[in-house]
Amino acid sequence: MEEKPSPSLRSFAPFDLIPPEAMRKVARFSFEKDFQKGETIFVEGASPKIVWFVKQGRVHLEKIRSNGKSSTVCVKATGDFLCCLPALDRKGYPATAIAREQSKLVGIPFEVFSTLIGKWPKFSQRVVAILCGCLREVEAARGPPAYDSAEKRVIKAILVLAEKFGTEIPLTRREIAELAGLTVETTIRMTSRLKDKHLVTSDGRNPLRVDAEKLRAYLGSL
Repeated sequence: MEEKPSPSLRSFAPFDLIPPEAMRKVARFSFEKDFQKGETIFVEGASPKIVWFVKQGRVHLEKIRSNGKSSTVCVKATGDFLCCLPALDRKGYPATAIAREQSKLVGIPFEVFSTLIGKWPKFSQRVVAILCGCLREVEAARGPPAYDSAEKRVIKAILVLAEKFGTEIPLTRREIAELAGLTVETTIRMTSRLKDKHLVTSDGRNPLRVDAEKLRAYLGSL
């Protein structure tokens, strides 16, 4: 897709911590790029060239399991870092990023981003905090598989998505199943159970609607 110059990155954390004069220099290297639904942004293990931010749309970070199937480990939406781990450990991308709807991303060259980490301590600290938040999000979505029931895993995945998207979850049941680490059939069965308890609303076609407060209270009772 065609790349075009990006407006100021200061709307994205942690760039709000960089002085305006320094950001004007950084902005010269940033750019926007459109990705179509299903398009791959980067591949697991590839050497990092660009650090991406989601300006608009939805991107899934996915890994290939031992059975050869793809599994979603994290969902990124507007305002999110797509993947910043390589900027810290200088290794390959830890997962494959795929646009799950038409998306607009802002990119900044890896070398420029790494320079910012080395030069601005508060920026670096915020990057680490964002990364920790991503790791906690993955853990919260799946929970400890050896101990959590399928129902708990579906609820945890839905609550993580509700934090990101609000009352309407734009993911399909298959995508929720991947995030929870369950089969589609099990996920449909669990969401139907939650629907019967009036904790979620769905007609099977439109986005899943969630009462996060009631769902969180129900999870605490399990």
